[in-house]
Amino acid sequence: MTLTLTCFVVLMFSATLQKTVHIIRGELFVLQFEMILKNQQAQAVTNAEPRSLSSFKGVVKVNGVRQPVPKETTFSDFEVTFKENGNIQSIKDAKIVISLPYESEKQITYQLQLGSGQYKKTTS
Repeated sequence: MTLTLTCFVVLMFSATLQKTVHIIRGELFVLQFEMILKNQQAQAVTNAEPRSLSSFKGVVKVNGVRQPVPKETTFSDFEVTFKENGNIQSIKDAKIVISLPYESEKQITYQLQLGSGQYKKTTS
């Protein structure tokens, strides 16, 4: 009886801990993605060359190189190219939407502004 109760309590905490780990992984990747976005813009200015960031069918690429994306996040399709001065040269779909399925379908949206290189971040 004691062993059964102990196993039940351990399993309860295990499921809760596992969900917490998924949530933290998703949130950390969103922060990492923001750094990648800002870094691409800074690299365009520093190196005086265009830089790109894109996602197609959940595969994120930085200058054509595939980036690992954890299962805790899903991306909308987008393509952004930064000019040598850091402004956005072209956008295919002005919104970047990141979904975090482990957080009750939480979505983070980056609304990009053509020309300025700025974006507005919203969470729903």
